[in-house]
Amino acid sequence: MKKWLSILFISLLLAASLPPLAPQAAVYVLTKTDTVIYSPPSGGNEAVLTPIAANTNVKVIEEQEARIRVTWQGVNGFIARENLLMEENEEPAPPSSSFIRLEADAELLEKQHGTYVKTGRLLTGEVFKKTGTENGYVSFVFGQTTGYVAEAAVSTLSEASLAGGVQPGYTYQNRAITRKTTDLLYSKNGTLTPLGRLQSGVALDTRAAYRDYYIVDIGGRTAYIRKEDVTLYTGNYVDPFKTITYTQMVQDLKELVLWHPDIASLEVIGKSVDGRDLYALKLGTGKEEILVNASHHAREHITTNVVMEMADQYAHLFKTNGSMNGYGVRSILQKSAIYFVPMVNPDGVSLVQLGAGSAKNKAAALKLNGGSSNFAAWKANVRGVDLNRNYPADWKNICCDPGKPSSQNYKGPKALSEPEAKAMADFVQKRSFKTSASYHSSGQIIFWHFYQSGARKSRDLAIARKVSQKTGYSLVAARSNPSGGGFNDWFIQNEQKPGVTIEVSPYVGNRPVPLVYFSSIWQQNNSIGLMLANEKIQ
Repeated sequence: MKKWLSILFISLLLAASLPPLAPQAAVYVLTKTDTVIYSPPSGGNEAVLTPIAANTNVKVIEEQEARIRVTWQGVNGFIARENLLMEENEEPAPPSSSFIRLEADAELLEKQHGTYVKTGRLLTGEVFKKTGTENGYVSFVFGQTTGYVAEAAVSTLSEASLAGGVQPGYTYQNRAITRKTTDLLYSKNGTLTPLGRLQSGVALDTRAAYRDYYIVDIGGRTAYIRKEDVTLYTGNYVDPFKTITYTQMVQDLKELVLWHPDIASLEVIGKSVDGRDLYALKLGTGKEEILVNASHHAREHITTNVVMEMADQYAHLFKTNGSMNGYGVRSILQKSAIYFVPMVNPDGVSLVQLGAGSAKNKAAALKLNGGSSNFAAWKANVRGVDLNRNYPADWKNICCDPGKPSSQNYKGPKALSEPEAKAMADFVQKRSFKTSASYHSSGQIIFWHFYQSGARKSRDLAIARKVSQKTGYSLVAARSNPSGGGFNDWFIQNEQKPGVTIEVSPYVGNRPVPLVYFSSIWQQNNSIGLMLANEKIQ
């Protein structure tokens, strides 16, 4: 026993005489690109904790195969390994001054794709907590992103008291975009006072809400922004279960572009007889292009609901990297682009929905309708030309033409006499669409053939059969002498590419399809745009 005690005593003496172990040095690495720190996956989902700019030093906590656990400014989470420069870097020195004061009004900037972009102005005398400096700019927290201001416009402070004056409100976290130039406000001596201004179209993150205001973070402070001055991200802007007027459609289209500027853009391709803009929405960034249109015929405006809901859902699924019926939306829209023209005939649709008062010449519209104010059966444009009989596809031989302006079937004085049809034809000839889908109602049938033969006929029939399989609609048999003038008749003949005319809904006669049918119509047609965009067509 004494022997063991002696050995233990000697071991302790030796250990005490050794120099202390040096603490393991912290490892820091740089971000290679603008990226995000995200939380550990829970139930298969990853939550973004904060964006982080390129060339930012982060402390490594743990290395994993595809991701690295890091900590930065009190945020602990993961960054994808591919977004980090995995070479050890020196620990960043703490800033000598932690606050800034604006010595003059200065531009508020954000970094977008590596470029500093103006988003507003901060006002003289305001004080903020800074997070660092780079390239002649001072950085600070702005919501879940980073804001910047020119270093030359500020003085630095080692200590400062940040102005408060904002009620805590209730927690409300969402993404918002400013609709117009608006103030960032705080309460100064009981008066709401601007600390800065944001220009229209700036994205920001709300942390709370209080009465008529949302509350946002900026430079260690909180500020009010008026609710009426912003629009909130919902991921669902189109309500397809109500009648979509021309005005509502335009509002929804602009909302989609506002929230999805990376993949969505809006183009005016022409004007209607009454001067309404004809819109085409582009969705996707790829080279291969397809066209989806609706509401050539006025009473068939439920097809606008179908096409608008397609655009809305596809855009949201692109943002969330989701899929529909097995189609990966992001991958498809990165290799292709879908052009939606959701209302080819806005004047006619407005007549059906709103009556003769929607027309520039109310008396003329009523006269064409036999004096009746009920336009429910109207198919034509506002001057009585059936747009789907106005295209130069065997136009001279179109059957059943009344020979004069009417609520339906009049083919017009000549092919492409109508500005709406002319706009569509010009648009097609300006682009290089590999296929086209034109939505109509009603009957649950699909037209696909217009004089094509041989390999083209086989190719187009194969496409039509896929559409039929998805929708459950019947294919109209190829005819040796079809009546022409339709948009897809012309597209098939002129572009030598497949075109399908899809008649949604069970047959309802000469009236608009009741909205009660929309759910089933949507289930039958929801992924048609993706299907056609994904097709390899020669």
